Amino acid sequence: MTGSFNLKASHDVAARTGLTFSVKSGDLIRITDLEGAQPVDFWAFNAENHLEFLSCEHTKPSIEKLFPHLGDAAYTNRRRKIVTLVADTSPGQHDMQFAACDPTRYAELGVDGEHASCQDNLHKALAGIDIVLDFTPQPWNLFTNFFINPDGTFSIRAPESKAGDYVVLRADMPAHIVVSACPQDQNLTCGGKPTGVRVEVGS
Repeated sequence: MTGSFNLKASHDVAARTGLTFSVKSGDLIRITDLEGAQPVDFWAFNAENHLEFLSCEHTKPSIEKLFPHLGDAAYTNRRRKIVTLVADTSPGQHDMQFAACDPTRYAELGVDGEHASCQDNLHKALAGIDIVLDFTPQPWNLFTNFFINPDGTFSIRAPESKAGDYVVLRADMPAHIVVSACPQDQNLTCGGKPTGVRVEVGS
C-alpha cells in the first residue's frame, strides 16, 4: 500500500472479545496485533445482503492459494471481492483452514463450563446490528500459524507476529465487519495467552 492512512475511527478490542463496525467501499481497515502472537478471527458481510459474506472455501479456488497474500482479495460466497490485503508487516500467517473456536471445541479440549469463543463473539456482535444467523461462516484467521505438514496433517503453532505488526485490508464493497480477539488458551493458537488488538478504519 502506498500513501497515508487517514484515520476515521479507532477501537481497542480486549482479549477474548469481539467488535462489529461498518465500512464503505474503498475504506481501509488496519488491524494491529498489540502484544504479539494474537490471532484475529475476521468476518465480512455484504452490507446490503448479509447472506453474502467472506467465504474461505470460495476464496481459495479464486486465488489458487491457501489464503490471500499481499495484493490478493478475499471473495464472497458469490465469488465477488469483498476485501483486499493491501499491507502486511507480519510474517504473513493468515489461515483459512480452521473453523472458529466454539463451545463444543472447548469441551473437546477438556474445558468444563463456559469459555469465551470466537463463534459466540461473532453472534453477539451481529446481534448488535440486528443480524441473526443460524450458522457460523468460517473466519479468515489473521495472524494465525496453523501449519500444514507435507503429509497433510496440521500443526498448531504459536503465531510469529510481533507487537505492533499489522495488516491493512481495503473494503471492495460496503460491508459489516466482525473481528474477534481469539480467546483460545487451550493450545498454542494464541501462544498460550490471549491478548487484545486494535482496529482502525481509514481512507
